[in-house]
Amino acid sequence: MTLQELFVANLRDYRKLRNYSQLQLAEECGSSQTYIAELETGKKSPSLDMVERIAAALGIESWFLFRDEPSGKDEKRKLSHSEKKEITERIREAAARIIGGY
Repeated sequence: MTLQELFVANLRDYRKLRNYSQLQLAEECGSSQTYIAELETGKKSPSLDMVERIAAALGIESWFLFRDEPSGKDEKRKLSHSEKKEITERIREAAARIIGGY
């Protein structure tokens, strides 16, 4: 498998693993849905800066996008900003329900 093919496969796999649409990923990394689609089809190649922004948006190390191993749900990874925000909001809502019940 070429480096380009690895990137394409891993990008798609990690995006789907995070339940992101192409548009959501694009918004997270400051790009467009069209550009993400072109990356996923191999029509375009990303700059190193874009690789780092995509990895940050997916909550993974950038080299994960080039490795020749299946992506697993149980991997240790960094949470993206939006995931941290969502978890924090869910904790606040749960705490409010608990406190409101007493």
